[in-house]
Formats: sequence, structure tokens, C-alpha cells
Amino acid sequence: MVVGGRRFEGVQELASEIDGLAVQCDASVEADVVAMAEAAAAPDGVIDIAILAAGMPVIGTIDELDGTAWRSAIDNNFLSAVHFVRQMARRMQAGGSIVILSSIVAIRQMPGYGSYACAKGASEVLVRYAALEYAQRGIRVNAVSTGLIDSPMIAGLRAVPEAWNAFLKEIPLGKPVQPSEMAEACLWLSSPAAAVTGICVVVDNGYHLLRPPQPSEISAGVYKQANTQAGY
Repeated sequence: MVVGGRRFEGVQELASEIDGLAVQCDASVEADVVAMAEAAAAPDGVIDIAILAAGMPVIGTIDELDGTAWRSAIDNNFLSAVHFVRQMARRMQAGGSIVILSSIVAIRQMPGYGSYACAKGASEVLVRYAALEYAQRGIRVNAVSTGLIDSPMIAGLRAVPEAWNAFLKEIPLGKPVQPSEMAEACLWLSSPAAAVTGICVVVDNGYHLLRPPQPSEISAGVYKQANTQAGY
């Protein structure tokens, strides 16, 4: 098993836990994705399952963000998925599975997340087209849309009760999603028993049924911090 990420120390620690191989990889750089794909395929020339959990929120309104910020959002949240699907599929056979992590903000508007949401929305469209194109080779392509995930990324949000409670209020089951629950969804989509392709499974404890907290419901300073710390 091969794991990759921008921060090599983190993936190296994970690789040691699962007896895998760590590779430094910036998914927005196709050459990095090629290197990771080749490392994953090295043992027998084939990749069976590939899961992309890459994303970088770019916070700001449409008026505030310049072209550089928009390109960063697109590179990190959409083109990374293009590189990943293309390079992993080239090394797959029939029965292979690709899963891309998306975000609930692609379908539930959260002020300040426009560029990120547009890029993630584009990645969901990519999944549908890729599912159709690679079906002739027996490769399935799906997505998992995430809500609020209980990870170190939201530590700052948890530390601000006003913001944290505002988010929990909009989650019907009243709690964030555990990383293990996201992993289980990805594993199910990758299982031969899952006769699905081209779909986006929403794993968010019901968050999509309501909507993200709005600026009018949280004080300005806290709302800005919540946007920065939510970790979508």
C-alpha cells in the first residue's frame, strides 16, 4: 500500500503504521502524481484501488479573490483530481476503483467558499464523465462528499463555542463525521460488491439536509475564524 501527501513526515508516520510506502506528492503537480502511481504499481504493475483525499480551501468572496487565488483553488481541488484519475486509471485493470473526496459546500452554499466549492463541484462532474469513459475498461469511479470531519483541522473551530455550536446545530445527527466513517465509505465504494459508478455518496451525518451557518448568525470575527477552521 502506498500513501502520499505534501507533508512527507505525516505520510511517513502513516506508512509505518500500516507497513506501507510513503511518497511525497503534491496532487496539483501531475509529475508528482505520476511518481506516486508508478510507486503504487511497482510490485505487480497494477493498481487496484486509488483514493484521493486532497483539498485546500481558498477563502474569500468572488470580488475579493484575484486570478491567482482562483487558479490555486482550481489547481488544488479540481486539476489534482484530473491528474489522479488519469494516472491511476492508466495503471488499472478491470475491477479497479477510484474514489475522489469532494465537499458538501459544492451543493450547500457557505459564504466565502465560492472558489473551493466551484472546484469541488467540477471534480464531481469529472467523476461522472470518468465513470462513463472508464466503464469500457471495467474501472469504476465514484466520489464521497464530506461534511464536518472530526480531524485536527477543526481543532480551532472546536475551541470557539459560538462557532462550534452553530455548526453542530445544522447537523441533524448533532456530531461531526469520524475519519474512520469516511474511510468505510471509500472502502465500500471500492468493494467488488458495490455495483456503482459515477455517484457521489454524501457522508455528513445529515448536514446536507440543512445548511452551513450564515454570517448573520455568528459574530463577524468568529465567522471568519469558523470559515478558516472548518476544514471542509
